[in-house]
Amino acid sequence: MLPCILREDKVNRSIVENRKETFRQLSDYYRQNVSRFNEIIIVGSGSSNTSSVTAFQTIEKFSGIITNTMMPNLFMNKTVYNRNALYVFVSQTGSSALTQSAVIRAREQGCVTVAISEAPDTKVAKEADLFVNMGSGFEEYGQRTIGFCATVLTEMLMGLELGLINGHISQNEYDGYVAEAFRMCDNVPKVIESADRWIKGHLDSLSSGENYMIFGPKSLYGVAMEGALKILEVVKKFGAVGYEMDDGLHGPNMGMTDKTRIIVLSDGVSDQQLAHGIARYIKNEVGTAYIAGKNVVDDSDFKLDFVTENFLSLEFAPFVQLLAYRLAEHLGVEVPLFKDMVLPDQKYFNTHTEHLGK
Repeated sequence: MLPCILREDKVNRSIVENRKETFRQLSDYYRQNVSRFNEIIIVGSGSSNTSSVTAFQTIEKFSGIITNTMMPNLFMNKTVYNRNALYVFVSQTGSSALTQSAVIRAREQGCVTVAISEAPDTKVAKEADLFVNMGSGFEEYGQRTIGFCATVLTEMLMGLELGLINGHISQNEYDGYVAEAFRMCDNVPKVIESADRWIKGHLDSLSSGENYMIFGPKSLYGVAMEGALKILEVVKKFGAVGYEMDDGLHGPNMGMTDKTRIIVLSDGVSDQQLAHGIARYIKNEVGTAYIAGKNVVDDSDFKLDFVTENFLSLEFAPFVQLLAYRLAEHLGVEVPLFKDMVLPDQKYFNTHTEHLGK
């Protein structure tokens, strides 16, 4: 898993460099039908969902198109469809059974479907009208880290390309956002180095709890969700939940104990008062909390020096991924290669198979 995290900056850079070819099919179709679409609906589960929750507000900002996310099972229970929406279905391996079913359902309703997947011959890609390569390449570990970042960045750049075509942003603005994406790529190795150093220095405290709550505003909400998912699936010794910054201060705060480890992801602007408030409350009255971000509370926090505004979620992502990996390593939990993983009985779970009935 660590080798995957360490090469995220190279994957990110390749995605930015190859964006025009990546979106050529979608861009050509959109250019010819630009007046049709008034919404983007992104469907995916697991890290495909958390990445879309991370990216959707930036997609809206870049494209000027209302953007929403939905889990495949909820999508399959819909009764009303917006036929003027662009339906985007995300599955890295393309083998998610419900996502395949959702693509077929949308097509049957007369909707335009786009698959974001790792290859054009995946099952999800074959079912969709249009294909976008997420640029992740081969990822040898089942607990996806590259896939999360590649999906976030690909979706954001999709919004950027659509926004340029429909006139929501100018060429100068487009060029500025691309330059910003490259700055993110340059900074990721620095974040990885500093995050790894901080995590190793706090492992005794980080590993001594029983559960994790991770908070984040705006795009960092998706990163918080992904961080919790990584702790669950990699470490296997903690309960973990990711919360939107304000929502986590309602009912969930009543369940915090001295065995809860609180991680607050902070961009230094959004909900800054809430971020510092929850961190100080836990530190002073309950137990253990850490802020990861620029505006920290004390010397125990992690000062994460991000350098972008629109792509900062991709600068925070290595921190939560490394946290999960180093916790597992510290506690003696093996992180096997995907080919060596013992997977659940697919006949029972039926999560990644061919489309039912095909």
